[in-house]
Amino acid sequence: MRLVKYIAIAIINTFGVIIGIIWVAVPQTLAQPSLNNQLQISGRQPDTETPQSLAEFYKLRDRLKLELDQIAKNPDRTSFFLEPWKPQIQRQKSEALVLQLAKVNSSIQIEETAKNTWNESAKIASEAVIIGRTAKSSPASWEQSQRLWQSAIKTLRQIPHDSFLASGAIDKTIEYQGNLTVATYELQIARNVQKALAEEQEKQELARREIEKKEQARKELERQEFEKQEIVRKERERQEFEQQEIVRKEREKQEQARQELAKKELEKQEQARQELERQAREKQEQARQEELAKTSPTPQATLTPNPSPLLPTSAPSNFFFAGDTNRDGEINDQDEPGKEQWSLSKGTLVLFNDKLGDRRKIPVWQQTKVSAPRRPAMLSQVHLKMSENFKGSQVFITADNLASPHINVFQKTGDGWQNVDISGTKPLVFSKNIVLGVETKQFADRNWSGRINLKANAINNGQEIASATIQMGVTPWIMPSNITPVTEVQVSDRGSGNSEFISQLKQAVEPTGAKVKIIQGDKAWMQDIQKNGYVQFPEKSQTRNLNVALQNNSNALGNYPQKTNPDEYLSVVKIGQPRNLESPNQWADGYGNLQVTPPIPGYPMGRIYYGKSGNASFNPEVLDFIQAQQIQGPAVDIDTSWLLTRQVDEIINFIPSTTPGKYIMAIASPEAGVKLLEELAGKGYGDVKINRGLSNEITVSAALKNQALIKHNLNLQTQKLNPIIDKLKREFSLTDDQIIQIPAMFGYSGYAWWPNLVNSVPVNGNLLVSNPRGALIDGKDYTQEKLRQLLLPFGVNVSFLDDRYYQELRGNVQSATNTIRKGEERPFWQSLPNN
Repeated sequence: MRLVKYIAIAIINTFGVIIGIIWVAVPQTLAQPSLNNQLQISGRQPDTETPQSLAEFYKLRDRLKLELDQIAKNPDRTSFFLEPWKPQIQRQKSEALVLQLAKVNSSIQIEETAKNTWNESAKIASEAVIIGRTAKSSPASWEQSQRLWQSAIKTLRQIPHDSFLASGAIDKTIEYQGNLTVATYELQIARNVQKALAEEQEKQELARREIEKKEQARKELERQEFEKQEIVRKERERQEFEQQEIVRKEREKQEQARQELAKKELEKQEQARQELERQAREKQEQARQEELAKTSPTPQATLTPNPSPLLPTSAPSNFFFAGDTNRDGEINDQDEPGKEQWSLSKGTLVLFNDKLGDRRKIPVWQQTKVSAPRRPAMLSQVHLKMSENFKGSQVFITADNLASPHINVFQKTGDGWQNVDISGTKPLVFSKNIVLGVETKQFADRNWSGRINLKANAINNGQEIASATIQMGVTPWIMPSNITPVTEVQVSDRGSGNSEFISQLKQAVEPTGAKVKIIQGDKAWMQDIQKNGYVQFPEKSQTRNLNVALQNNSNALGNYPQKTNPDEYLSVVKIGQPRNLESPNQWADGYGNLQVTPPIPGYPMGRIYYGKSGNASFNPEVLDFIQAQQIQGPAVDIDTSWLLTRQVDEIINFIPSTTPGKYIMAIASPEAGVKLLEELAGKGYGDVKINRGLSNEITVSAALKNQALIKHNLNLQTQKLNPIIDKLKREFSLTDDQIIQIPAMFGYSGYAWWPNLVNSVPVNGNLLVSNPRGALIDGKDYTQEKLRQLLLPFGVNVSFLDDRYYQELRGNVQSATNTIRKGEERPFWQSLPNN
């Protein structure tokens, strides 16, 4: 019987493939049946003598134990002498039962071991069934299934041959062998599928590499073409720059020759004027001495006022001499205290007074003799009141030696304003109520503090009978910040080149309440021509703000727009002398390189900052002028050595938010520019063009492929921009939430590679920005939308202007325009920290 079963195993192994094809998944019925069922189908028929199951063995064991117990409890008590053979029989019976019990126990142990082995095999087979159902063509799963069936078969073979389960183990082994064959077949199929997939993937990888190779070749051609175009463009730029340099140098040469002639002419005129003045003074002195000799009772009683630096002196109560000390717009007894000590917070203010449109060849500050005030309404009044006791006395006005060259004093008479001699040689026209008007011919600067010691003394019969001194100061020049309202935006008419720009500028500016002033025949870069500021002056009902412009020395005064309202513009002034800078720094003195923050801690009127390129700083005379104002300085220098224009407005701008008094600082970020390109490429827009319509139009992918340009910009971020941000946070007390980094990229020479979004102009709640000509995605400019997202939390409205004309000239919206802004409504003397 067993021989037949082993032959059956061999047959199943031979035809396992056929079984595997027919068998799809191992059914649940193939799992190991229960032990009791196996015992029932073991093929052995129980009889009365031999147990046919483990249960019968248990019953036989129990019966044998019971018989042994009975023999032990009921020994045969028959007399040995009557039946001597019975004890021997009982002992033999007991020994036979013990031997039989030992055999039964051994059989029970064999069957229990076989039962445990059977159950272990069944457990392993169940696991193999579960894996077979869930394998799903995975070689690893079928390998595990194969190992489990092998383990189950190996376990079944450990069942003893003399066990009741031996016959069932042979049947189950045959069954498991079939399942093993199926698992082996499925494993081979899975491996074949896996191999086919691997071969397909390898083919795809080879195809991908081939495509990538072709793409690299195409990109290399694009890069070479781009490099050729870049070389051509740089050569064109160099030629244009050289041509501009030749024109500039020729103009400088002509200007120097003109200035030299003008200087010689001025020197001749000045020498002639000084000679005439000397002769006139000698005649006046001679006449005065003769007059004093006639009126004085004794020759030695004559006293000449001393024009040397004055010291404060006390005056009698009937000799009142004061200006608007408390700055309330009125002159009265309340101005007496503190009149001798001037500061930014207290004391009489004097205006720099230059008649509008006065275009004399001799600048105001060089004129030593003025017969009448340029603008009487702008005079700072000083009152001198005397009692009847002073009638018949002579009253003289003198100023300290440092201030005398820089001021004019006038007396108001019935015939109008008359010039006052402040040398102490000619008395005033006597009156009990004298009104004087004082103006300055320049602001405080490196050579003069702007303070004036003015002394009045009364002389009677050659004796000084009263005197009083006041100290005055020129009101400081203030630069308005971007958060102040705009009244006018100025732009130069460049013909068809910027006609569209001007049209869009009007559309953006005029709805805000400001007007657009188009200047004919002026230079393109309006921001560089002048810096529009203001001064403040107290009046009775309000503080008056008067516009004063600092004009670049390299531009003719005639370029400045005329104004019809005399109060709209007080004056235009130049600071310092023109400088002959080397070509790389030729734009460093442009007023686009001089900017101011909004109010910051310690600087309620803002703090001025400028660009510096190594040793080539912004005009030192202008910086000294800023420092002399003592309001918005000392100025902070920013490294702009890497920029083409060297101007700080290319990278930093302060933008007001919708919350009053709040603002943000925008700073150019090359790193953000590179990330913007990578973001576009990552979204699948590598073939979309940027710098649309410009000379450097290019696709996103081609731009990213220019590794030299990308590396250049990333280096700018780490080596230049990040240190600048740290310095600005430190100097201006800025926090991270006040700073937004605007995507930008710069060419190798430091020009904006796409239109500069930082070089923008805030106008009454609207930000005028260059159209960046970024990638068009679904009809929208991606770079424009990025800027709107950055500014959205601050409520800033943005108007994009077509400044292509200026971009090709390496400039943008702010450089192309200038603004006139209203000054702060609150007086500076009330905003100072010590107030």
